[in-house]
Amino acid sequence: MHFYDGIGNDLPTNGGDYIKKYGFGGEVYNFRNSDGRNYGYVMVKGGTLDLTRINLGQKVIGDTIENVICIFVATHPKGGRRIVGWYQNARIYSDYQYYTGNDRKIMTKLEDWGDSDQVGYYAFANENTVTLLNEEERFAAPKIPNGKGGFGQSNVWYADSEIGISIRNQVIKFITEYEKNKCKEVEAEQKRRIQSEIDISAKKKVEEIAIRRTKEYYEKRGFSCKSVETDNLGWDLEFTYKNVKFLVEVKGLSQSHISVILSRNEYEKMRDNLNYYKLAVVTDCLNKSKTPPINIFSFIEEKNDWFDQNGNKLSINEIVSACCKLR
Repeated sequence: MHFYDGIGNDLPTNGGDYIKKYGFGGEVYNFRNSDGRNYGYVMVKGGTLDLTRINLGQKVIGDTIENVICIFVATHPKGGRRIVGWYQNARIYSDYQYYTGNDRKIMTKLEDWGDSDQVGYYAFANENTVTLLNEEERFAAPKIPNGKGGFGQSNVWYADSEIGISIRNQVIKFITEYEKNKCKEVEAEQKRRIQSEIDISAKKKVEEIAIRRTKEYYEKRGFSCKSVETDNLGWDLEFTYKNVKFLVEVKGLSQSHISVILSRNEYEKMRDNLNYYKLAVVTDCLNKSKTPPINIFSFIEEKNDWFDQNGNKLSINEIVSACCKLR
């Protein structure tokens, strides 16, 4: 599974006989955020975890052990057991605990689970101490060994053998480095978001300057202006002088080099209204030391192409594109 947040499009694969039979297992909820906590389930032979083995042979008083790093592994579709995530500072119970919420619904026969219709747990941790690795990160984590000293037929591996102790140390080192790097990534993402907000603000300012400059250009020549920017017509402004009407799409740039993208709607309207459509490109919009230059491109029927008021030809390359962005 990718997310372990319940069954939807994210289906369990390569599980044990129970999952193969029913298409469901309690593990599907192991990384669901339930009111700020994550609850971990595993099918335990005999129903009881050996807390002393988790504590490397030191006797545990009571039926819980605190501040445990609880590692979750799964068989990868390409083979081998891979770490999918972990709980830091987890509380582990020796016995199955009933869940009192209602967001971990059992999707098979209830008699397999006891009296509740919710998947219970053996471990829980606060959401801010929980890490789920993505698909690529799972390959970077230490591979969990099978066979003698490693993972056997049981779904629980205490990692207290000689091999297990070695793997424990490798995993702890991996987690330490991972969380250190993740902190750096979070910091970088925060900076990116701040810069993105600055970029959006600058883009909006460029657009406003370009619209204002285009209005000034035409109004000085006696045209009256109507803004249709929010009407999704395929152009931004309509300029009228007596019986003449122009449909003007405005593009603003912070640099001096002219290179703009027209949306599909804008390009279709440009081709459909050759005699009336204008493309106004305003450059150097953020340069406060001068009035931003404006190039007005019109279709010249005699030359069967687009030229600006200075005779510069507009090169048009049709493309197929997609817009991909963070929400």
